[in-house]
Amino acid sequence: MLRRILFSNIPVVYFIGAVLGTLVGFFLLMATLNAWNLYNSFIDSKAGQSKQYVTINKKISLLNTMSKELSGFTQKEIKEIKNAGFVADIAPFTRSAFGVQASRKESSNMPYMRTEMFFEAVPERFLDKVPENWGWEKGEEHIPVIIPKDYLNLYNFGFAKAQGLPNVSEGLIGQFSFDITLYTQSRVEHFSGSIVGFSNRIQSLLVPLNFLKAANERFAPGENTKPDRLILKLKPNMEKDMYAFLSEKGYETTHDAFQGGKVSLFVHLSGTILLFIASLIIILALIVYALTLQLTVQRNKDEIYQLILLGYKSRVIFLNYFIVQLLLAFIVLVISGAFIEVITNQVVEFLANRYIELEQFSSLPTYVWATAVMLVFVCITGLNTARLVRKLALKGTL
Repeated sequence: MLRRILFSNIPVVYFIGAVLGTLVGFFLLMATLNAWNLYNSFIDSKAGQSKQYVTINKKISLLNTMSKELSGFTQKEIKEIKNAGFVADIAPFTRSAFGVQASRKESSNMPYMRTEMFFEAVPERFLDKVPENWGWEKGEEHIPVIIPKDYLNLYNFGFAKAQGLPNVSEGLIGQFSFDITLYTQSRVEHFSGSIVGFSNRIQSLLVPLNFLKAANERFAPGENTKPDRLILKLKPNMEKDMYAFLSEKGYETTHDAFQGGKVSLFVHLSGTILLFIASLIIILALIVYALTLQLTVQRNKDEIYQLILLGYKSRVIFLNYFIVQLLLAFIVLVISGAFIEVITNQVVEFLANRYIELEQFSSLPTYVWATAVMLVFVCITGLNTARLVRKLALKGTL
């Protein structure tokens, strides 16, 4: 009964408009925060991190074709690159100093195959994912190999089609073993090998680093060749600096990291604009909402003053207004959160269908920030309402 009296002259249209404005503002705020969390989770995921790694080498020119040493990086050059502002981590590619031949005997569904190849190795921290069977111990005669994912695609959609051979999946190719021969003019060793993983980041045939170092010591003892390629982990949003540095030094990379940088810049700029718009809408909604409450109290000032004369305390009258504010704030948060949850689930499912798993993503920070902003919103409007009611109780007019 008391609440009906206090809201008897409420301007419904203005009140609904203020609530809808608040709803839109908080929805945009939560959408922006959630999009930011999604972006950061993507950067932390395997798919996002792949864009932060690049492989660089010196440009091949007529001069360095005359000597293999000229195409390699000196320790001074590696140190200079390591100290560059855009580099978070760096490692050289270790390459095989011997010949490598891989072969597989003929079977019922696969012909005899033999090919000359090479091996390279990098520290495990630069791999997309360390396979379960990755690793090598001294004395073992089996070599695990990681190949680029593009190699499998080239076989399935190019070589296999042209030769009338069956396609192979990632799981199936891991079950095949093959013979590996390492050789120089004075030494030959035989091993078995299998493909244990695939890489989208590194375009090379990778083996465990400790194996390759041990093999190089046996086949080419004392040979200290300069690395021809380096793998870099970039700091976020430093692609422009990297390309300027590579251009200045005459280095090159096959990775188009600058595209990732432009996407990152676009996301940051879009997020900032959306956050500004959401904040502006919330501030405007706060003003309209506060004015609406002030108008509500003003239009009901006679009823409020009569209730005070009848013995009702201003605190009781204020609580009736404040409870309505809390209820509306709760409804706004629930509706905004429901929309955000539905949209987020659709986005995560869309990314999962494209093999982008966001393992560390959580919407909890979004809800926490939105709740905190809403509490500030409610406190400000509540204080304004309390001031108006108290003023009316003391003076009998606004």
